[in-house]
Amino acid sequence: MSNEITPGVLDSTDEAILVLLEEDGRLTHREIAAQVGLSRSAAATRVQRLLTEGHIDVRGVVHPAVLGHDVLAHVSVTVDGSATQVAQAAASREDTTLVSMTSGQHALVLELRATDIGRIDDALAEVRAIDGIVTTETLLYTEVIRDVAAPVGPAPAAGSLDATDYALLRALQTDGRASYVDLAASVGLSPAGTRRRVVRLLDGNVVRVGAVVRHSGQERRTATGIGLRLDGAAHRPIAEQLARLPSVTFVARTLGRYDALLTVHTATSGDLVGVLDHIRELDGVREVQTWSHLRFVKETYASLHLGGA
Repeated sequence: MSNEITPGVLDSTDEAILVLLEEDGRLTHREIAAQVGLSRSAAATRVQRLLTEGHIDVRGVVHPAVLGHDVLAHVSVTVDGSATQVAQAAASREDTTLVSMTSGQHALVLELRATDIGRIDDALAEVRAIDGIVTTETLLYTEVIRDVAAPVGPAPAAGSLDATDYALLRALQTDGRASYVDLAASVGLSPAGTRRRVVRLLDGNVVRVGAVVRHSGQERRTATGIGLRLDGAAHRPIAEQLARLPSVTFVARTLGRYDALLTVHTATSGDLVGVLDHIRELDGVREVQTWSHLRFVKETYASLHLGGA
């Protein structure tokens, strides 16, 4: 792959590095270099550029259950007037982790996270009261099967974390690629002891460290949301099958007008057509609806109150 870099523009080598960091944000420069065919120094230069130019943000994302976020909802919104103003108002809420302006019937979509269904209900009432919102349609997540940004699956055991664990989680939320030496200094452990703790937190599904792509318009990939209606018995098998597709970055089973919700990232419209054709050909898929993510106004999963801080 090429060593040449054009400031502000992502090439295929950058995209390959981006995909690797989405899967594991703590990959070393040597590991990245080996997988993309660059020298260690060239890989380090590219990673640093992706970070400093704001193309990606590598942070630790804690399992929602650790934060007390046991209920997750996806909300599609129609507006009267400026969608940008509505999106900014929604993004100012602490309980929104994602706000995106979209094409199609709905001007934007957002994700709410709360401790229980009652809090979600209260939050939806407040969202509907935002000036400019006309209608909202809500999906409740029953199971998140794949999320390139956050841990999925069983929640960590209650009471399994101590003060040092919480301190490390807060540090990783700030900088997912912080060295073990820097992390050790922040929590008062040795680098070796810190490494053991971080590995335990990662392996225990407490935290996931990966790159969140900041969609600046310079990247070669586009994000598309997909809603599926499925035959009753096919829900989970289809969702698990779709989660294995390389272009799929998010899959959830849902309650509402769709039975499953996906996000896919593709480099070309032809790639997207291929993904959609593959989905439509699966037994049990009844209906496929799509929308384009035009601008991500907010995409954050950190908690300012983690561990009582």
